[in-house]
Amino acid sequence: MIQTDFTRFLLWCLAAFLSGSIPFGLILVKLAGKGDVRKSGSGNIGATNVMRAGGKALGIATLLLDIAKGFLPVLLAKSFGLPAHLLAFVALAAVLGHMFTPWLKFKGGKGVATALGVALAYHPLLVVPSLVAFLLLVFLSRYVSLGSVVAGLVLIPSAAGVFGPRFYLQAAAGFDNSWPIVAWTILAFLVIQRHSANIKRLLQGTEAKLWGGQKVSKDA
Repeated sequence: MIQTDFTRFLLWCLAAFLSGSIPFGLILVKLAGKGDVRKSGSGNIGATNVMRAGGKALGIATLLLDIAKGFLPVLLAKSFGLPAHLLAFVALAAVLGHMFTPWLKFKGGKGVATALGVALAYHPLLVVPSLVAFLLLVFLSRYVSLGSVVAGLVLIPSAAGVFGPRFYLQAAAGFDNSWPIVAWTILAFLVIQRHSANIKRLLQGTEAKLWGGQKVSKDA
């Protein structure tokens, strides 16, 4: 029974990784006849760079699909009864798929949209503190990267229950609640690490703003 459950868990992780690995931004821009998004703007395959390369409609479509490819596998695993302490690692697998997609030589995006998708499926209220922090910082600073980094940091105490029991998914009786925190902490720090170039530019004062500001540079 234990071996069967572990095999089922690994299959869910694999399915989530493969779902997360679909490079929708690259596909949509190519289908629209706009070339390779990796050769435009920052070279990133995420929604922001897709918008620069292919326009607002493609950018929005990429955003929604990147959210969905994280949301669906976690929601399905949850609906089939996978417990919270394992479900958190399925969520992590989907984001890893986006960041290290095998179809692009294990290169990928920054994982923000996919992280939002997996968090919404895991426990919708989990994202509320992070979303508030993101919107507030972007509104005040106009730096999407700063909002994304802080939102990732806020996700950790949210998963740990610091903001109250409504904002985290408790593990079933008999299971250690620390495992979901481990998974969400890894996920958050991966998202932050993917923004290392942005953090460097923020410190230098050269980061591009959401509207106005500096010209977009490589790895934005």
